[in-house]
Amino acid sequence: MLKKLFKLDLFLLPVLAALFFALPFFQWIGLGSGVLLSAVSIHVSAWVLEAFWEREWNVFNKVFFFSLIGRFFIVVTVLGILLATTKIDEIYFTVSFIISYLCYSITEMIFFTKILEKKSSTK
Repeated sequence: MLKKLFKLDLFLLPVLAALFFALPFFQWIGLGSGVLLSAVSIHVSAWVLEAFWEREWNVFNKVFFFSLIGRFFIVVTVLGILLATTKIDEIYFTVSFIISYLCYSITEMIFFTKILEKKSSTK
């Protein structure tokens, strides 16, 4: 799953690079930091899925949901710190964060569904 998410990153990288030349500096920093924050959160989730998928189901559930809660609080904290302490464009940051987080989350759910389908077909 991580390899597929990195391929998605390779698709988003040229788009961000093109926006770098089209946007003023503070807007680009807001856009880039929003995408980076969402990408890190989703990649951590993908790592948890890959690392704990073969474990006992109770262990997987505990680790997955604790990581979900932990990632939520970390993202909210970093989001607040970034918006309070930096002079980035808040609109570009917020919109890029929400859009990229949705994009990554949908991709993650598609991969997760495929993993579940493979697991159920082997039984």
